[in-house]
Amino acid sequence: MAAISARGAKKLQDELENYALSMPEAWFDTPWDDERVTKVRKKIFAIYGNQDRPSIGVRLQESHDEATALDGAAAMQYDTGWTDIPIIGLDDSMSARLHDLIEESFRIIAPQALIDQLDEELTD
Repeated sequence: MAAISARGAKKLQDELENYALSMPEAWFDTPWDDERVTKVRKKIFAIYGNQDRPSIGVRLQESHDEATALDGAAAMQYDTGWTDIPIIGLDDSMSARLHDLIEESFRIIAPQALIDQLDEELTD
């Protein structure tokens, strides 16, 4: 497996953002300068680094230890349980796992009705 390049990281970051936006009632926002986020209702569930440093920030419980063990990953000062994962240098097979981490973050942040809606969509 190959490490994700800077160019590939920007492409993957855009793909991760599109995946997050596919969640029920998810929407895009830019609350801080050039950092993009995806929210469900009014709460952030995914944070994307800027184009110079592509990353994904997610709130985790079950996968927190696994995510913080990734090369360069670190706890975020944003709030407890949030982890920032730099994309450059990750193994290119990590794409599906990053999708899982976004979904876990969504499930932690979203109201139960939207989690139920996501489960329905996933079983269809």
